[in-house]
Amino acid sequence: MITNKAFHLISDIKPFKDKWRVQVKLIHSWISNPPYDDESLEMVLVDITGNKIQCSCKRSFIKRVQRSLPLGKWNVIENIKISGTGGKYKPTKLSYKMNIIYDTVFTDSDHEDNSSFLTLTSFEEILGGSLDTHRLIGI
Repeated sequence: MITNKAFHLISDIKPFKDKWRVQVKLIHSWISNPPYDDESLEMVLVDITGNKIQCSCKRSFIKRVQRSLPLGKWNVIENIKISGTGGKYKPTKLSYKMNIIYDTVFTDSDHEDNSSFLTLTSFEEILGGSLDTHRLIGI
């Protein structure tokens, strides 16, 4: 387990480089199979401060990612590509997302925090109609 190298927080990640090192926990994942593109694994990751980011991996990496990044477990991820988010709906507030690439490295982390990191929207806010209709609620 690695504890001597610094981690970048999700709030510090920007699209200008690919050599980021983050300590994150997988809190949600699903398979996306749109008619206009190949199947992909979509995920929501959270860091120790509670910031969330969308993460994607292409079909060829799905099995490796599912083995290396189990739900609810903290991991260190290195060598990720950052790009803008696309699509009609976004699962996080950020305008960019992480992408798993061929040389992405997953390492177990010794960090322990069993928080769910859910940010639930109140029923009144949903009925009020002031929410962004292109962002998923409650992830």
